Amino acid sequence: MTMDPNEKIVDVEIEKEKVISSSSEYTFNSDHNKGLYKTEFKEEKKGNGTLKKIGVTFLKGCLIVALGFTSGFAGSYAYDKLYPTNNGVIIESTGHNIEVSNDPNTNSITKVVEVVKDSVVEIKTESVVTGGFYYGDYVSEGAGSGVIITADGYIVTNNHVIDGASKITVTLTNTQSYEATLIGKDAQTDLALLKIEESNLKPAILGNSDELKVGEISIAIGNPLGNLGGTVTDGIISALSREITVDGQKMTLLQTNAAVNPGNSGGGLFNIYGELIGVVNAKSGGDNVEGLGFAIPINIAKKVIEDLMQNGYVT
Repeated sequence: MTMDPNEKIVDVEIEKEKVISSSSEYTFNSDHNKGLYKTEFKEEKKGNGTLKKIGVTFLKGCLIVALGFTSGFAGSYAYDKLYPTNNGVIIESTGHNIEVSNDPNTNSITKVVEVVKDSVVEIKTESVVTGGFYYGDYVSEGAGSGVIITADGYIVTNNHVIDGASKITVTLTNTQSYEATLIGKDAQTDLALLKIEESNLKPAILGNSDELKVGEISIAIGNPLGNLGGTVTDGIISALSREITVDGQKMTLLQTNAAVNPGNSGGGLFNIYGELIGVVNAKSGGDNVEGLGFAIPINIAKKVIEDLMQNGYVT
């Protein structure tokens, strides 16, 4: 075949690009788009070369945009399925959060901690105290713990942790700090609800404290002494429905021998399945007293949390 001297073959290579869609810390890679396309065409008239190149460039742009949209949609869909956002919604367990053995000699506790550790936060407070004529006003600092209960920043803690505070600061496990808003509190149950402006947080999954049995493993996570955030201690459920008086209020609490110290208040008590079964709120003091910690059963706390979230007070 004789080639026209004004004719030429133009090779165009369009490389499909690898598209990465990231959501929070989970990254989904679309790696099916590797390869080269090779397109050949004849340029019948020299004057149309520019139009041909523009057409190829346009097609290349459309292809990249389409690939990006498809991969991004697929990544977003997969993320939503694996880690659904529950803004303003408390998640309750419909089955075991994680499947592990109820045996302290296995690595079960390690698995639980990996699942739940990011749901527990540090809380620091500042309160203005009137010191009288000679000393004037001064700022008193306090500390405690809290548990994230919704992905959009609702956090449960103890009323006595934040009572009287003029400023409340919440710190996540990633060291990010936020000034929190007090949504509501209830002195009778020693519970308070805070809110920080953040999304895609890791909320705790609520268990069923009515199903607990004495001897089950319990895991406490909190901020003892106000500067040891993320501390994990373990033990067992020592007793159910203990009638205890805390700050003049009679309460029905879970008893555990997991180590609890000042600063643990408001932190989480979890079972071996990674479910929140209680909100830590007290330790029995006194000389030679160890192994006596208490927590508000989550079934009692849940009703209070819902009331505070909806109304700002308990109905």
